[in-house]
Amino acid sequence: MTLTPSLKDLVVLTIQDPAEAARQLMALKLDRGTLWTAVFLMAVLNTLLAGLNNLLLPGTSPFPGLFDVPAAYFFMVAGGLVLTILAIFWGGRAFGGQGSMEDVMVVIAWLQFMRVLVQAVALVLLLTIPVLSMLLVLAAAFVGLWILVHFVDQAHRFGSLGKAAGVLIAAFVCMVVGLSILLSMIGVGAVGGGYV
Repeated sequence: MTLTPSLKDLVVLTIQDPAEAARQLMALKLDRGTLWTAVFLMAVLNTLLAGLNNLLLPGTSPFPGLFDVPAAYFFMVAGGLVLTILAIFWGGRAFGGQGSMEDVMVVIAWLQFMRVLVQAVALVLLLTIPVLSMLLVLAAAFVGLWILVHFVDQAHRFGSLGKAAGVLIAAFVCMVVGLSILLSMIGVGAVGGGYV
């Protein structure tokens, strides 16, 4: 049985045709244990890159105290990913979606992998060509949102980007509340209005 595209091909496909990329990701039929491992691995990589960024360029984080305790930052990132998966899964079901937990997990884990790649490239550019780094982060934010809408649409078999966007809005509200609770639990305090 031939696996779907190589890692590089799937990265390119995600940008060019996110709906098809989502279908190919779901077609892998990865089990839940593997997917949870992938999700937490992405949280580890995100934590390492954020820590490296803070080491090289201290004071650029909205939560500088978190980097004194990397485990706290990891907990925030991992918790945020778990909340995202649950909010999109249950939110999608509430909107009539048909996706399984595994479908939602695979697209979110892959999108997080894409974000880790962008974060790594942005860090290199920040040390060499800061303006390009800022442009990359800005472009990635818009493209990432577009990809996410397509991923949610495909994961829940909506056939409607508008319905997928509705799920994301509902999930965002749940995320703000959930992350506020998480941050309070780990002692960071209330989430500021500028945190997304």
